[in-house]
Amino acid sequence: MSSHESETVPAVTAEPVAVRGPRTPEEHARIAARYPRPRRWPLVSLGIVLALALGWWTLWTAIWHANPAVSAQVLSFSVVSDSEVTVVLHVDRPDPSVAGVCTVISQSENYQQVGELDAAIPPGTERLTDVTVTIRTIARATSASLQSCHARA
Repeated sequence: MSSHESETVPAVTAEPVAVRGPRTPEEHARIAARYPRPRRWPLVSLGIVLALALGWWTLWTAIWHANPAVSAQVLSFSVVSDSEVTVVLHVDRPDPSVAGVCTVISQSENYQQVGELDAAIPPGTERLTDVTVTIRTIARATSASLQSCHARA
């Protein structure tokens, strides 16, 4: 045959498909015994309960930590000497009658902590107050930062 002549392709005949009727109850029972239905409702119920608990805890935590009784920021700091740093804290208390404690740390040039002070914030009459504290250090400090604040019990 030359390359220009077309080859005849034999016709493909489909095999007859056997059509089945409805299954018998015995077949249903045999299939159900071999492939039992998965029991997912305990896992789904547990998942829903855990999701609700996690959502409730997240909401409670967000609300609780979004409105602290005492919060502060470092407004400024000044290195007075090799053994002393003065820090000005800007304290915010929604209820000014609440006393608080703020932990302030100072660090040296190599980020080593060289001083720490738990600054007592006395009750007052103003929501926003500036408090000046002096931290004694074991070496020359190059920075001061606020580590935490909380209401005093």
